[in-house]
Amino acid sequence: MGNWYTWVLAIVVGAGLGILMNRSKSTNKSAIHVISKKDFYDNMRKGQLIDIRKKDEFEADKIKGARNFKPNQITSKYTKIRKDQSVYMYCKNGKKSKRLANKMSRNGHTAIYILENGFEQK
Repeated sequence: MGNWYTWVLAIVVGAGLGILMNRSKSTNKSAIHVISKKDFYDNMRKGQLIDIRKKDEFEADKIKGARNFKPNQITSKYTKIRKDQSVYMYCKNGKKSKRLANKMSRNGHTAIYILENGFEQK
């Protein structure tokens, strides 16, 4: 009987810890802002300008001053994306930027601005 009780207790405690850990890594929706092309261009110099399109797309046409990263590089601990500064980010159509912004907000970024409809809207 003692073994059964131990297993049930371990499962309940494990589930509780999993829920608590998941809550601490929740998305901060107030950190993410999808902004118009005009607002993006008017304010992008106030923070870090990030392009997450493919390298060949970036090299063919980009916003001057942007740095190009693969999405998985941005969430890497080795990437120099500061959490204490605003991030102005764009991709091809806005979809990847939104997904990445959710990840970034869970990792502590507090001001992420996404170019509405992405770079293709030109």
